[in-house]
Amino acid sequence: MTRVKNALVGLYRRMFPSNGVVLGDSREYVPGDDTRFINWNITAKTAVPFVDRICGDRGSDIIFAIDTSESMKFGTKKQSKMALAADIASALTQLAKVNRDKIGLLLFSDVVEKYLQRCCYGEVFHHTIGQTINSGRRLGTDLLSALKFLNKVLRKGSTVIVICDTFALAKNRKATLEQFHHIAKKNDVIVIRTVDDNDIPPANIGKIVVEDGETGETLEIDTGDSVLMAEIFEKYSAYARIIFRDVGDIGVKIMDANTKISAGEFLFTFFKRFI
Repeated sequence: MTRVKNALVGLYRRMFPSNGVVLGDSREYVPGDDTRFINWNITAKTAVPFVDRICGDRGSDIIFAIDTSESMKFGTKKQSKMALAADIASALTQLAKVNRDKIGLLLFSDVVEKYLQRCCYGEVFHHTIGQTINSGRRLGTDLLSALKFLNKVLRKGSTVIVICDTFALAKNRKATLEQFHHIAKKNDVIVIRTVDDNDIPPANIGKIVVEDGETGETLEIDTGDSVLMAEIFEKYSAYARIIFRDVGDIGVKIMDANTKISAGEFLFTFFKRFI
């Protein structure tokens, strides 16, 4: 477990390099460490790679903006989208703690539910999210308002990690993209889109009634209608492609997180993709 954590710490530091100062002592190199900090003198003497220890303020914050709407409670595999989002964010805060990064948290639904300019790490962070999603009321989604709020409070040079589902990205798409673009001009922006294999109902299971978790509206679908199911699949797939294209075009990194994998599995893939 320690080796896995060390590997993730190394990958984290490569993706979010510290702007700190060298302490003067060194430690053994861990795969994923930033090679800029290899101490070549010690490495040459010991024949074992060493890196200098870094400390100090990064000079920027990492802000998590997490969708807590009703649709995030959906999940038919190992967990709900919300549980996966909370686990991913909590794991990243543990890595941020090792790197001495500062963490902020924004939880949003159809309103900004909670904003903490400075937040704790790990389990306390996870508990803060849990308190909001268990509030009991039916929550819609308004990512646009959340981004506008961030635009007002962000400090230049921050890293913004938005974790949401397709529904959040679908609403007010043009205006939402404009807000993403505005934020990305002065900050690093990453979008993690939570997905489930059954976001589209499986075919040939008869007539089913699906409910919009945010509005409560219901719709009967005949999954045996091959033409209808093909149309639903094509529209969903086409929209996903549009989202990835448009978000990528404005310099925002985007990646899917599927409910059938763990947060740890996702993070290894995530770091390797973007480093």
